[in-house]
Amino acid sequence: MSARPFRTILIAAIVIPTHSLSGWRLEKFSHIKPNAVTANKAGLTIKVASSASPLIYKLDSPVRVAAFRVSGEFQGLPHFSDVSKQGKKDFDDYALRVGFVVPGSKTLTGIKRFFAADWVKHLYSELPKGVGLDYIQFFDVAQDRSQLGEVRVSSSSKLIHEKVFAVVNKPGPFDYHYKLSPPIKSAAIWLSIDGDDTKSKFTVVIDHFELTNE
Repeated sequence: MSARPFRTILIAAIVIPTHSLSGWRLEKFSHIKPNAVTANKAGLTIKVASSASPLIYKLDSPVRVAAFRVSGEFQGLPHFSDVSKQGKKDFDDYALRVGFVVPGSKTLTGIKRFFAADWVKHLYSELPKGVGLDYIQFFDVAQDRSQLGEVRVSSSSKLIHEKVFAVVNKPGPFDYHYKLSPPIKSAAIWLSIDGDDTKSKFTVVIDHFELTNE
């Protein structure tokens, strides 16, 4: 009997640091109070007080992302008098958005750079030399169950694409493992935890975050 050929699949996991701020950069939006971010043995701790600010981690080089796992605890959530408004203008706050910066061909030069917001300029600086930007793909945790699976392009920027992949209805521990279909290439990670629109006060702790290519 002849042996059957077989294929070996190498699954690589990239564990992103959550117990120190090494490699992370706290970005700021104009005219919006930033979150307070610390890191210790409990994990990344993001305190929101009517605030919002991206937390960005630049990868050593663009990688294929087929799945991610993120765990921690929601110590409170954004407050909505009508949760069905979540994501709409003036109510665009989520307890967690996991974002991936997808490299592409869009460049920021000349007049575009002059008029671009600081966060856009800084985002381009996270890309490898000679590489442009395609878009930022966010995976959102919503409080409105009817949004689960919803896909949209943000009204605030065409660079921002979103998909609601999970739902939370009360504070407590979380452990999300999500498989991307299809996988995407990412040059950086963008975590977004917002409470500026709803004037909310809450804390999110992230104790583990990893990416896999299969």
